[in-house]
Order: sequence, then structure tokens, then C-alpha cells
Amino acid sequence: MDQEQNKKIGKQGEIIAANYLKQNGYRILDMNFQNKFGYRVGELDIVASEEKTGEIAFVEVKTRRKGSPGSANPELAITRAKYRRLTRILGQYLRQKHLEDVSHRLDAISIEMDMGSRKANLRHLKYIYY
Repeated sequence: MDQEQNKKIGKQGEIIAANYLKQNGYRILDMNFQNKFGYRVGELDIVASEEKTGEIAFVEVKTRRKGSPGSANPELAITRAKYRRLTRILGQYLRQKHLEDVSHRLDAISIEMDMGSRKANLRHLKYIYY
């Protein structure tokens, strides 16, 4: 599968994840946030506020096509190095938005897409850490 197709599937997964979060009491604050100052640290797929707790969830979305390598557990693609980059950029986000005192967490949404039936199997994993 080519790089363009992977990006397209990834974007579809982010839209599915954002819709899921909205339906489950989250307000989307940002999508695809990148630091604009200095060297690029990485990207936050979704930043959302959980309405009932006020906690900010930094959500890494991992999407795979059903039957492709790693499709059963896309979240396993979040390596220790990826986790460190995510925590670095979420710190930058909190400082830039003056939200350092707001409770926050790092979540993952894992999506396995069945391209034939156009259905997605989604798992929301809260409080991921190494």
C-alpha cells in the first residue's frame, strides 16, 4: 500500500475518532496541532476537553486496514519514542495555550477499518503511559 493511501486512511480514522469523542461528551479543541516555533517535535492528532470532568485528553489515533499487519492492535504502533515525542509536544501545547494547571491525560484511539463493509472497530484507551 502506498504512502498516499495510508495518509487517507489515517485522516479517515481521525474523523471517525473526533466524531466518537463528540458523541461521548468531549469538545474538540484542536486537530493536527503542530508546534510552530523551532524544530518540529511532532503532531497531536486530537486535543479534546471531556465535558463532565474538564480534563484535557490528548488523543493519538492509530488506524489500520482490517487484515493488514498490526490491524488487530493498531495502538501497539505507539512506541516508547513516539510516547516521548507526544509528551513533549503536549507540554508545548499546554504552555502555548496557558493551560499548564489544567488536568490532562494522554489517550489512544485504535481503529481497525474494514474497507469492504465500510465499518470501523474502535477502542478508546484512556491514560496511556510507559
